[in-house]
Amino acid sequence: MADNAAAVSLLPMAVCESCWLDDHAHWQPESIDSTGNVLVRLVGVDVPIKINSGSVEVCCMCGALTVSGIYELKDPSKIYFTDNGDEKFELDIEGFDVGDEFD
Repeated sequence: MADNAAAVSLLPMAVCESCWLDDHAHWQPESIDSTGNVLVRLVGVDVPIKINSGSVEVCCMCGALTVSGIYELKDPSKIYFTDNGDEKFELDIEGFDVGDEFD
């Protein structure tokens, strides 16, 4: 019997290197220190396939600007930062006028 649940639409979303590492670093418990904290060591990191490196994007998870070229398929309803066209990012540099020329 067919499932009537709405199909989840996954879209490629830009992800910064920091968010990529948060989700794709593999840690292994190593020991316990004198205060009871578990010490871990990094045993591996998935290597992302980089696409379109050099394009400035906004990370869909943290909102940081990124040029990493890393994209993941994400459900747009479950991410924090999307470019839906309603908001515009503006660079505000004090003392710089758009008409100024660089010499």
